[in-house]
Amino acid sequence: MKLYVVTHPESIRGIYATWPECAAAVRGVPGARYQAVSSREQAEAMLRGEPVVLPPGRWAFVDGNHMGGIGVVLVEQGQTPDARAVREVSTTVYEVFGGAGLPSLASRPAITAAANRLRNVLAELGGLFTALALVPPGQAVTVVHDYEGVGAWMEGRWKARDPLVAEIVAACRARVAERGLAVAFRRQRGHEASWAGRNDFAAFHARADALATDAALRG
Repeated sequence: MKLYVVTHPESIRGIYATWPECAAAVRGVPGARYQAVSSREQAEAMLRGEPVVLPPGRWAFVDGNHMGGIGVVLVEQGQTPDARAVREVSTTVYEVFGGAGLPSLASRPAITAAANRLRNVLAELGGLFTALALVPPGQAVTVVHDYEGVGAWMEGRWKARDPLVAEIVAACRARVAERGLAVAFRRQRGHEASWAGRNDFAAFHARADALATDAALRG
């Protein structure tokens, strides 16, 4: 379910069931702040002024695009909102898989063919593969992703029917085992804005998306 919440100005503040209703309310209103949300609970929290703050822990925001760009934002969130360490990676499927040792991706032409066939899926999984190498051995991390397959394949909820996808997922699982990681997954709706109120999940995921775009344009 998608709803639209307007937090400012007070004259149009509220929750709107459809985009046409929201658009009609904000059109021509200076300084209007609004965004789409995925639940009424989230919309009501925003109207109450409750921000979505990243809980303490280690988080890896990953994203990839059809151009082969990959973005990763690793966040170590402390007990207070200002106590955090952030590491960013902007790379491509060529840099990630070129030396990964996967038989099906042993050459640049093979990676290009895979990217053309799998589109963004190759880069999305490349983001996961990259993030797993950034987490200190023996530590826990929650991977935040927008493409459902990232978590679904790793958790066994989806069966990887494509042989190359299965090979990459197996390589990710091997990396988890080799490094002794405890990995959880959380899906974040792609391109969710944070214009109308603070949402750390949306903001860090948007940064991962921007890093992926930058990498693709450079490459």
